[in-house]
Amino acid sequence: MRFKALLLTAMLALCTTAQAQFFWPEDPEQRSDAQTLWTLFDDTYGQGDYEAAKPFLEKIVEKYPTLGTAVYINAIKVWKDTYRNEKDASLKAAAADRIMELYELRYKNFPDEKAKVIDRQAIDAFQYYYLAKPKTQELLDLFSEAYKMKGNNAYYPLGRYYMNIAALAYTRNTGITDEEILKIYDTCTRHIDFQTAKAKSENKSLKRYVSIKEFIDKKLVDLNLIDCEFIVEKLVPEFEQNPDDAELANKIFVYAYEGGCTDAEWFVTAAERVFESDPQYGVGYLLGAKFGAEKNFDKSKDYFMRAAEVTDDNTDKAKAIKQVAVTERIQKNFPEAKKYALQAAEVDPTLKEEMFTLIGDMIMGSLECDAKKSQVDDRARYILAYDYYMRGGNTMKASSASEQFPTMGDIFTANKEEGQSVFVGCWIQQNVKLKKRPDQ
Repeated sequence: MRFKALLLTAMLALCTTAQAQFFWPEDPEQRSDAQTLWTLFDDTYGQGDYEAAKPFLEKIVEKYPTLGTAVYINAIKVWKDTYRNEKDASLKAAAADRIMELYELRYKNFPDEKAKVIDRQAIDAFQYYYLAKPKTQELLDLFSEAYKMKGNNAYYPLGRYYMNIAALAYTRNTGITDEEILKIYDTCTRHIDFQTAKAKSENKSLKRYVSIKEFIDKKLVDLNLIDCEFIVEKLVPEFEQNPDDAELANKIFVYAYEGGCTDAEWFVTAAERVFESDPQYGVGYLLGAKFGAEKNFDKSKDYFMRAAEVTDDNTDKAKAIKQVAVTERIQKNFPEAKKYALQAAEVDPTLKEEMFTLIGDMIMGSLECDAKKSQVDDRARYILAYDYYMRGGNTMKASSASEQFPTMGDIFTANKEEGQSVFVGCWIQQNVKLKKRPDQ
């Protein structure tokens, strides 16, 4: 029986070893002891009895700390289970402390592991200790170290917790400075922007990433650190000296946007630099609107079109193209306005009524197109406007247009017939079938 038990122990240990790398003691007696302890742990752990598994695991950590990383991975899982289920506050706190100790033991015995999981450790530590004011600086240091080791490749939610503890440090008057808060904000923002771009390239849902970005931004806004005076005094002079500094431009853009300083000329300059370095729809659309408000229509159209080019969202794309159509109309470039209105309606059919109405309005208002030689020829454009209104579903404006159709007498006088094709010239350049006024 003893032989069978030893054989079973050895077989179980070997099966486990196949799944994880172990460094068994060379001494036969210690090796047997380590294998037995691991087998006993693995058996109870596998059955979900974490409390029963815990003593075996603790003995392994104590006696054979370099046995393998699996020891610490599983030990942390076991103690996390204790933390989650423990009702007694002191025992819960003890479980949290033990988890942090196990992370440190893992690093001590396997130094390369720190770069792998320090970001997870930081998030765990935040969840255990964020309410404890004396732990605030310790948490800040841990997050700082995590970012130094992993950079933008850190686990994507890391910035949410780092910015949270930074905000708590500020409200707790721990001595953290405005500059340190802003530096942490920049670190967290660059990280989530990087992770968002990565997720997008992998066709993942961006919902959780957007939520984290919004959380980080809100934490900064809530601290009321940024105002226009701060930007003008501390950042704008530096930007004027280094206008090609995309990172500084982005900082100014974000801070000014959050602080409501978007009317300044330096904001537009910074936004242009941001768009050049990293074309994003929101920035391009904002610039289009800004230049449009300043009546710099050529630049406005350019940024709206560039914004449309960098988004895959049809709603956003059509919204930007619509603004180009509207701007072309303002400039009386009616053929171009019509072209972009049709594009916008094609990209986003929900804009169909608005865009076809815009075309109909342009045709209706083009009095300069009347040659004043034939009532039929001059009034044919109202028929065309009617057709566009109807295509867009705007029956009210279509009805108004129909009241301007040529009369039956006009058609007879021009020696034409209803249904006959008539060419509408000027900028419109389109054929239309003759219709008489509905009341005749």
